[in-house]
Amino acid sequence: MKSLLAALALFLSAAYAYACPDEHERWTVYYGHALGAEAFKDFNVVVLDATYDAPVAALKAQGKTVLGYLSLGEAEDYRPYYKKLKEQKLLLEANPEWKGHFIIDIRKPEWGKIVAEELIPEITAKGFDGIMFDTIDSPLHLAIQKKDKYAGMNEAAVKLLCDIRKAHPNIKLMLNRGFDVLTQAAPCIDMVLAESTRTDLQLSGSKKPKRVSDEDYQWYVGKLKEAQAANPSLKVYSLDYWPMKDTKGVARIYTEQRANGFIPYVS
Repeated sequence: MKSLLAALALFLSAAYAYACPDEHERWTVYYGHALGAEAFKDFNVVVLDATYDAPVAALKAQGKTVLGYLSLGEAEDYRPYYKKLKEQKLLLEANPEWKGHFIIDIRKPEWGKIVAEELIPEITAKGFDGIMFDTIDSPLHLAIQKKDKYAGMNEAAVKLLCDIRKAHPNIKLMLNRGFDVLTQAAPCIDMVLAESTRTDLQLSGSKKPKRVSDEDYQWYVGKLKEAQAANPSLKVYSLDYWPMKDTKGVARIYTEQRANGFIPYVS
């Protein structure tokens, strides 16, 4: 399943966030290129698309942690490295939800080498403190759908993340979701992005956000707590979607996520 994070660039152009009390840590994600450093003055952690000329130096000068986006489980056909992955036969099936997005065979060591030796150095060379890994769920879900054909994805995901940690021990690593492997991978990452755990933005139908059932939310919370038990220093940053005009609804999400010790952002 393609992460909803890729859609954020469509509606984060004003970097709106609920006005949280200053004593709380705050974070945001922005995939556009129109905003300068001043737009992020109220945030402690900022995730940006490294493709653009982001104001990384200015943000770091303000003491912020700045992470660059990297799709770990999918390759978009507009990325510079897409052709190389296609030539090396590292691409599997197309993501039906996102045109031009192809799921990567993370079991192949060639992909891990490209990530560790090429893609991450390109991002950190721009001054980023670390990486936010997206789309790891895509190959994991593909393995669930076609067990015989794509067996071994879970083990490969954990190995990939831990190999990256070994290759880059001094940068910050954030993983979006990956709940099927999160506990095993937790010792190899610093942060987890718990996207769409309290509310979810639907890609089809009405495309309106809805609250996740209490049962499902508690399942997510349990998985996140398990991961924190495996890595006590692991920080959880939640990302949920809700209409900003419903201030009570937005405030409720912040309260619920903070009650579990998470660092929330509502878009």
